[in-house]
Amino acid sequence: MITIDRDDSMAKKSSRRRKLIEYEESSGAGKKLRNVSLLYFVDDKKKRVLLAMKKRGFGVGLLNGVGGKQKEGETIEEAAVREAKEEVGMVPVKYEKAGSIRFYFDGDKKDLFNQNVTVFIAKRWRGNPVESEEMSPKWFHINKLPYDKMWLDDRYWLQKVIEGKKIDAAFLFGGKNYNEIIDLSISFY
Repeated sequence: MITIDRDDSMAKKSSRRRKLIEYEESSGAGKKLRNVSLLYFVDDKKKRVLLAMKKRGFGVGLLNGVGGKQKEGETIEEAAVREAKEEVGMVPVKYEKAGSIRFYFDGDKKDLFNQNVTVFIAKRWRGNPVESEEMSPKWFHINKLPYDKMWLDDRYWLQKVIEGKKIDAAFLFGGKNYNEIIDLSISFY
C-alpha cells in the first residue's frame, strides 16, 4: 500500500488528516454521499485515454472521465455503462473497478455535491466517441494528460490508476468555485 500526502511534515500531515476526518464525522457528511460512477476508456495499444469536456452543470469546462449519479434500483456498474453510452455514445464491454474516491465540498452546497465515486477503467468497448449535449470527448496520450484543464485532484491519482493501481481516497475541496484542495488522503494498492 502506498499513501500519498502533500508534504513530508508529520505534524502537518496529522493536522490535515484531522481536518478530513473531522469533516467526515461532523455534520454526518459521510452519510450524505451520492453514489456516482466515473469511467475512463483506456486504449493500451495506442497509449491513450478518453477524456470529455463537461459542457454544462457542475464541473463545466473541465475534462474528466464519463459517469454520473446512480439511479434507484441500478447498480453502480449499470450506472457506469448507462452514463458512458449517454455521454459519449460508447458501451464498455470489458471494464473493472479501480477503486473509490470520496469527494467532499466545504461550504453551503456540500449536501448537493458530496459524493462517493466508484472509478472504473474500460479496456474494451463498442462504438466510437461522439459529442453529446453534456460532454465533448477527445483522446489524450496517457503520458500527456492536460491536468491544467482537469479537476485538481486528478494530478494526484489518475496516472497511477491508468497504469493499473487501485485507489481508495478522499478529497476535501474548498475555496471560490471549489478550486482548492483543503485536505486529502490517498492509498494505492
